[in-house]
Amino acid sequence: MGLGRARMQAITRKRSGLRIVILCLLTAVLASFVCLQSTLAQYEPAMREVHRATAIGKIKDADTAAIDCSVCPRDLEKVGKTASQQFLLWKRFRIVNDPKKADVLFIFSANPYLGDYVKRDGPDKRVVRIEGTIMTVIDPHTGEELWTDGRRWGSWFVEAETRALIDQLRTELEGESTTWTIDDVLSCRNTPAYEPFASLTPDAALIRSGVSRIPDADDRLNASAPDAPDFCKRVRLVIGPDNKVTGFEVVGSESDTLDVADVLEKAEEYEYSGVMDPASQKRYFTAQSRDKKLLIQFQVLGHRTVLSRVAYSY
Repeated sequence: MGLGRARMQAITRKRSGLRIVILCLLTAVLASFVCLQSTLAQYEPAMREVHRATAIGKIKDADTAAIDCSVCPRDLEKVGKTASQQFLLWKRFRIVNDPKKADVLFIFSANPYLGDYVKRDGPDKRVVRIEGTIMTVIDPHTGEELWTDGRRWGSWFVEAETRALIDQLRTELEGESTTWTIDDVLSCRNTPAYEPFASLTPDAALIRSGVSRIPDADDRLNASAPDAPDFCKRVRLVIGPDNKVTGFEVVGSESDTLDVADVLEKAEEYEYSGVMDPASQKRYFTAQSRDKKLLIQFQVLGHRTVLSRVAYSY
């Protein structure tokens, strides 16, 4: 009896010790998890800010856009037309019908975006309850969400909600302005980054790294060079009538401003003129170098001088 009781006590002590060891291990694992969560929590705001800056940058760099209102029943049917009118007034994007040919896609709906645009089969099949309007900007080629927000003013106000969402995005894009100087422009004039493309055919240029086609633009190619000056890290190669690259251009946005004082200080080096773009009905001013190899195009919008385009010829 005494031996049996002693054995049971020994087994009990071992089990108790084992429970203590397991409890200690679980405590250590939990502490590590809490520490990891705390560390991630510290970095999440910075990570979100980096993603936001990258996403906004993609929208700012976009030239073409498409509108998707495929799940817009009842009162939401008005959204597509309202959005088209607003983009026409904004004149920021060239609207195309095919999302595959667009740099960005504007999705209007009553349901939040699930990130499944390129994976799902057909339109979103979720039930639609119209309590407001959600606008989501995505990369139509990857499905990546670049920007989203919504307004819940009720089904009677979807047109006003649509206008407000587009105005908000416009404010965000144009609020982050960059001012360029004539020195920034001139730094790209003889950059080695794009000299090798001179007189190449489009097919020969496309073989090189960083070059891609632009939908519906046979006389331009997108190109990028990480070693180029900041002003011209992303350009468009210009294809001439002889089907060869004759130069490149930097296309600005309404958030790019030009320090005109720098240009005027070198007035003797440029010829100035004013032109009207028949397509957009916008009036532009140009400053062209005497040797015709540099053309600076800009607009005057209120107190701002918006840099529209800079063309470099070989």
